Amino acid sequence: MLSDPDKDYIIEVLVRLVAPLEKPRETLATAFINTTFAQDLIQGMPQALVISAVQLCIIDAWNNNPIWLERLLGIFRLKENDAKIAEILEKVRHKPPSAPDPLDSTILNNGTPFVSRLPLRLNLRRLAGPTANARPILVVNGIDKSGKTYSTNYIEHFSYVKPPIITYSIELDPELGLEMGAKEVAREFVSLMGRSLDSMPESDTNQKLYARQLALWVLNEAAQSPAQQWFILDNFRGDSLRPDTRDLLIALSDRITTGVFSQKCRLILIGFDKALLTVKPGKVEEENIGVCSTNEIESCIGEILQLAPVPIAVPRISPFILLELPSGKHKMAELNQRLQTLIYAIREVRQILLSLPEVDYEQFLLEMLKDLPSDQEERMTELQKRLEELRESVVES
Repeated sequence: MLSDPDKDYIIEVLVRLVAPLEKPRETLATAFINTTFAQDLIQGMPQALVISAVQLCIIDAWNNNPIWLERLLGIFRLKENDAKIAEILEKVRHKPPSAPDPLDSTILNNGTPFVSRLPLRLNLRRLAGPTANARPILVVNGIDKSGKTYSTNYIEHFSYVKPPIITYSIELDPELGLEMGAKEVAREFVSLMGRSLDSMPESDTNQKLYARQLALWVLNEAAQSPAQQWFILDNFRGDSLRPDTRDLLIALSDRITTGVFSQKCRLILIGFDKALLTVKPGKVEEENIGVCSTNEIESCIGEILQLAPVPIAVPRISPFILLELPSGKHKMAELNQRLQTLIYAIREVRQILLSLPEVDYEQFLLEMLKDLPSDQEERMTELQKRLEELRESVVES
């Protein structure tokens, strides 16, 4: 419905207008009488409110006339007062032909590739529904460098496509692991929710009891929102994890399966030892990341090639991605870099050749990709040099 740049622009404009208001949430809800908008709109600071409002408009899509986005922007008469907003509305107000489900996409809304991972996609669909109330925890594991952290990219993509889900992600920096205690993690989550920190429990000499109090505080704050709250903890494992932080994760998993928390909250642990959890096995789902097959990679290449202005056969491009691709722990990182390079090259060449519709786009693209260096930094430097030379040659012609 909205491209990322258009969405970001709308959010930026609305935040400026909403921030000074005395009752911003009530103002945003004024155009949505007799709808579920006010019920689903989160409580929070202006930016969080605006993001939630735009997400609700996206999920409603073209189900109402006028569409919800037009109603939202109409509160401030932005269609009349902002030419770019008027242009965006004109683009999105007419329902397009049915398209593939974006939840199946291998190109995420932030432009990054995400190959296959069908179990994760299915698990997130399950987590978004009421059946997950009985199993609200997902643990994602795999061998070193298997792509566990890339899961966060897809989870954020998923929440963008299927609001009202709000994700809060914390990735543990191993160098800061011993400084990232239970108190710091809990405070970070509540801050990300835009909630007050004044009610944080005071420290207790009993570490496990304090971890339970902090977990209850985080979940109580989350339960105030009508949206589903997803907490993602990435790389919280090993010797870099403080004992009190481990106790907090265990306490969160215990509490989130009870009462209203199982309906309102989800917990996703990436790279965490499932055996440490004390909840019953039936409360937890686990994905162990498998090997990415050649067929799955070629399917992703095919989807990326749809960004090109002309049809291009996958075998014409696949050697750039597959040739000498590492098979060990470096495979996923290298694969991701090559796919991102392909996306970048396709878009840049398309833009450069925009004024020359009769040229052989495929041939120019292949020239940009041919024999690029294997080192990531050198590869991007060389590609940008080639693109600049192409840009200059087009200008001269």
